[in-house]
Order: sequence, then structure tokens, then C-alpha cells
Amino acid sequence: MLLVARLSAMDSARLRRDLGLARARRITVTVAIGATGFTAVTALVAATSLPGHTVGSTNALAQQASTGTLSSGSVQPGLTGPAQVPQYGYGGTPVAVSGGS
Repeated sequence: MLLVARLSAMDSARLRRDLGLARARRITVTVAIGATGFTAVTALVAATSLPGHTVGSTNALAQQASTGTLSSGSVQPGLTGPAQVPQYGYGGTPVAVSGGS
């Protein structure tokens, strides 16, 4: 009779362990799905609300890149230049300064 009681206690412990592992697995899967959904929603909101390129300028740049023509009219296959000449805040050309004291 004592042997039967020990087996049922051991079976009970195994059952509790298995149920706990199943619960942990369900929680892990639920959190992973929730995190993936949250990331997707956040990316969608950021993509639609943050400023970026306008559709018109993107199409013009794509057309310019596909034809290989720059604003100067030169044609170089496979190479494209900057879409716009850099603007400097102080109005002059960039100057490289090297040396020490």
C-alpha cells in the first residue's frame, strides 16, 4: 500500500511539471506573437508618419538613375552622381586645413 502512494505522488509531480512546462510554452509563444505584432504596427506607424522622400522626387531620381544622365547632361553607364550639389552653410567652398600649432 505504501508503494502505491509513492507512485501516485511521483505521477502527480510529473503531471504538475508537464502542465507547468506546457503553460510556459504557451506564454512564450503568446509573447513572441505579441512582440512581432507590436513591431509590425510600430514600423507601419513610423513609415507612414515620419517625413521622408516625396513620391515625385523619388520617381524623378529613379528615372534619372535609370537613364544614366546627370543634370549636366553627361552619360556614364552604371554610374550616377549625387541628386543635388551639396550646400554649404557659410556660402563658400569647403576648405581642408591640416597641420598643428
